Amino acid sequence: MRSLAFLSALSVGFLAVSQGYNGRYDAFENGFAQESYGVEINSTGAVAFSGSADYDSISSGSTFFHLSVVLTQLDQLGNKLWEKRTWRPFHSSATGWANSSDTIPGGGYVVGGASEDSLGNDEVYLMRFDTQGDTLWTRVFGGPNLIEYWIGRQVKYTTDGGFMIVGDRGGANGNGVDAFLIKTDNMGFELWRRSYGGPFIDGFVSLDKCAANSYFTGGVKFLSMTNSDLWVQRVDQNGNVVWSVSWGGEYKESNAQLSSLSDGNAFVAGGWSYAPDFALMKPYLAKIDSADGGIIWDRTYGPEAYSTTFFVGKEAPNGDLIAAGVSYANSDINNVQQGLMLRTTSEGDSLWMFNYFYQDDLITEGQGRFYDVLPTPDGGFVAAGAAYNPVGMGYPAGYSQDTWVVKVDGQGCIVPGCNSVGVVEQATNLLGALTLFPNPVASGQAITVQLELPPSVKNEALQLTVVDAIGKVVHTQQTSAGAHALSFGEGRGVALSGVYYVHIAAGGKWLTGGKFVVE
Repeated sequence: MRSLAFLSALSVGFLAVSQGYNGRYDAFENGFAQESYGVEINSTGAVAFSGSADYDSISSGSTFFHLSVVLTQLDQLGNKLWEKRTWRPFHSSATGWANSSDTIPGGGYVVGGASEDSLGNDEVYLMRFDTQGDTLWTRVFGGPNLIEYWIGRQVKYTTDGGFMIVGDRGGANGNGVDAFLIKTDNMGFELWRRSYGGPFIDGFVSLDKCAANSYFTGGVKFLSMTNSDLWVQRVDQNGNVVWSVSWGGEYKESNAQLSSLSDGNAFVAGGWSYAPDFALMKPYLAKIDSADGGIIWDRTYGPEAYSTTFFVGKEAPNGDLIAAGVSYANSDINNVQQGLMLRTTSEGDSLWMFNYFYQDDLITEGQGRFYDVLPTPDGGFVAAGAAYNPVGMGYPAGYSQDTWVVKVDGQGCIVPGCNSVGVVEQATNLLGALTLFPNPVASGQAITVQLELPPSVKNEALQLTVVDAIGKVVHTQQTSAGAHALSFGEGRGVALSGVYYVHIAAGGKWLTGGKFVVE
């Protein structure tokens, strides 16, 4: 399929105690590759929307390999409850780009992606699902002939009950790539379409509602084949341009992935380049004035690193901002990627930023990235993307590229209190390595910490930290794998009654943690 090249510390008065989890999901246990481009919240938990390698028998002895769209329903703890799939017969079906899905008032979901036939011809593919992930209908939008491709990147439900799809379209041999906007009614039938951009490569990857029945669209505008800018437009309800702005430096900036803020302005997430071909980038956020497209504020975060960027940004219920993407900043070479999440104030001031990676007995340093993130009702966040092969090796037996969903609390922690430990990276799959007993424990009694870490880290210098329920560090010590009696506070027993969190770290890398209660 064509792939257009789009590309602090917080002082806390209390801990966010929402449940965190890590999930790696292989669709139907087939061992094929998956990658999630969307996540939505419902009363049960979260639904991840993924593209998946797949196969179907089309005749006796004949099998067709293609891409499918897979919906995975998770409960509040990340357990898989059901999974459903859809695909256009004799085509590959794709979910679109980051944050490609949307919810429907009254229940159900919509995904705006693409389909491709066996000759490589691409069309927009709009998919409507009910609350149980069953396909209600699909619609296809293409050009006047097969040499013109159309790829959907994102869809949004509109205030009139219809849908709006954005993406990119191009002619034969990739000549003349433009952005497009397609408006449909509530059954997905086309009402109108518009194209924007030129003369080089332009495309939209995002849109959201604005005031007065208008919409923001975001993407990338190429000034030349070696330089591109972030690009945002505001259009009216008929697709007419109200204003259009693009900005950037002397190198290729990534896409302007945008969403609307509660004050009516636009929130842009992306990456800012400091060298050709994304060789050095910083994650980038900006707030854009809905009146004229002016930059109200913009920020970059962290060190310059290869292809490090945000793919999505959203507003939290309290007005803070959350963004997610990929980071290479903790690697000495340019091919080790980790999931990235950042929380800021409404003005873009960093509250916390963490990298996340998957690690267990077989995968010593897993890779991954996030393409979508949402606030959760308990005050935390859930991010979805893909978990890849370990650094420098193929997939171990039983592993494949999988849908990856990580749930954190409001401070970005798998286990509350990690922000008090001084870490920048978090392993997401080692919670089972730590056992605390007895739990609950009586005040004045020692508690045993049993630690069974993978061989890749068990011999590292480990730091054990205990944090109380208001985020205060009450005990630290060096530790190692095995069983150890933990005593702190007055005398030799544990401290006063209450809830405490144990954290195990190796340098700036958080490995595992758990909760215990003192009675």
